[in-house]
Amino acid sequence: MTIKLQCHRWLLILLWILCLSFISSSRAPLPMPGQQVPEGMVLVKGGTFLVGSEEISSDEEPVHPVSLNNFYIGKSEVTQAEWTAIMGNNPSVFKGENLPVENVSWYQAVEFCNKKSREEGLIPCYSGSGDQVTCDFTADGYRLPTEAEWEYACQGGRESRHYEYSGSAHLDQLAWFELNSAYKTQPVKGKKPNELGIYDMSGNVAEWCWDRYDGAYYQKSPQKNPTGPASGENRLYRGGHVCDPGEWLRYWKRFSSPPLYKYFNLGLRVVRNDPGKPPALKNMVLVRGGTYNMGNSNGKNSEKMVHEITLSDFYIGKYEITQEDWRVVMGNSPSLRKGGKSPVHMVDWYDAVEYCNKRSQIEGLVPCYSGKGDQVVCDFQVNGYRLPTEAEWEYACRGGQESRHYRFSGSNQADQVAWYKENLTIYFQPVGLKSPNELGIYDMSGNMWEWCWDWFDADYYKVSPSQNPKGPSTGIRRVVHGGSWSEPEENLWCSARARLEPYQKSAFITFRVVKNVN
Repeated sequence: MTIKLQCHRWLLILLWILCLSFISSSRAPLPMPGQQVPEGMVLVKGGTFLVGSEEISSDEEPVHPVSLNNFYIGKSEVTQAEWTAIMGNNPSVFKGENLPVENVSWYQAVEFCNKKSREEGLIPCYSGSGDQVTCDFTADGYRLPTEAEWEYACQGGRESRHYEYSGSAHLDQLAWFELNSAYKTQPVKGKKPNELGIYDMSGNVAEWCWDRYDGAYYQKSPQKNPTGPASGENRLYRGGHVCDPGEWLRYWKRFSSPPLYKYFNLGLRVVRNDPGKPPALKNMVLVRGGTYNMGNSNGKNSEKMVHEITLSDFYIGKYEITQEDWRVVMGNSPSLRKGGKSPVHMVDWYDAVEYCNKRSQIEGLVPCYSGKGDQVVCDFQVNGYRLPTEAEWEYACRGGQESRHYRFSGSNQADQVAWYKENLTIYFQPVGLKSPNELGIYDMSGNMWEWCWDWFDADYYKVSPSQNPKGPSTGIRRVVHGGSWSEPEENLWCSARARLEPYQKSAFITFRVVKNVN
């Protein structure tokens, strides 16, 4: 009798331990203290795992170890509501806000990631276009998962119980596929999540990954943070979909299509790097550095000397500084025509410099400017706010690395992007009402002239350094760019430059700020 009681006692203890273990392992891993998980995402703690399978398909062999860093991944596939909020359209065949977006190409998925990043003040990961798209895996913006990241998250990361599907050995519990979907996509999160709390990684819609496809890649894949082959015509997607048989939903199955391919069973989910990156900057846009041709051979005399300029990365204001922005920092309202969302005006170059320094101090940054009057100097190495150099202004106006070489900032049609003489009978307008340029920046053509840092010299383009030029060391007038609400079209060109005395104030002049990436 005593032996039986002891056996029962030990059995109960063992069951209790197993229950605690199950509860603990079923929870998504907790973030470190002070670490905030982005909304709608799950932290996947990095680790080493086995990629691939020794089953029928040769492109899933050999099984090989891969080590990954921490990353965040979407709890669900991107929904149609999320897509529409960022892209302004809904390409899906089966409509429904909580259905996964589908019928999107790989290129559209990349565009979504960059636009979502800019919308939230993050550094976009992607640059270039077509087959020349590159990914900066150090940036803090949204991107598509690498194939390795996708498979690791699908398996459950460190919490994996080694199911062949994402979260269970019983497919009907966790996936929409050919036997239960009626061949239609279903609302996200309608089935059981996997060990990390991630939904629909098996079934519903297949999901684009970053990697190019190479059937022999697993034979030569690097072990640490692999990002796929350097070239290839097709891009990978994973997870299976509502029309697939169950065996195609296993975590190791690989599929590929041309990046232009789109269908009702193909969508996406996003990832982001773990914390530790620079904080998001409100109403600022990251301009990735690059080389461009500054000036215009068809322009006015001072801009005709077309010359090659190379710039480093920088942030620039999405909008001209508004009256509301100015009041928060300076505590006054110099503008004649009032309107909180309208650009501040009746501010001279010295006022703009003072604003930059005060805003830097308020935000705990190092001010860029020192000195007074004509002796103002700028420390271009510190992290405070400053006026753009003329070269930075023109590069951002043209759309940086995303430039489509428009005459105006974002279009060849002035009316689409600018308030100017032909579409405005009186005065400027609130910022952001016209279409933005390729980088999501507004009103760089028209509305208001904008102060730049540089002294003006009509012959400076002949002697300008090619790397991060900052203008002449002396002068009488400062450069302004962008044209205004009273100007003709030719003064709104990205290349058009003018000059004003730094003490001049009017209802035609404002400014926007830039900040180093450091």
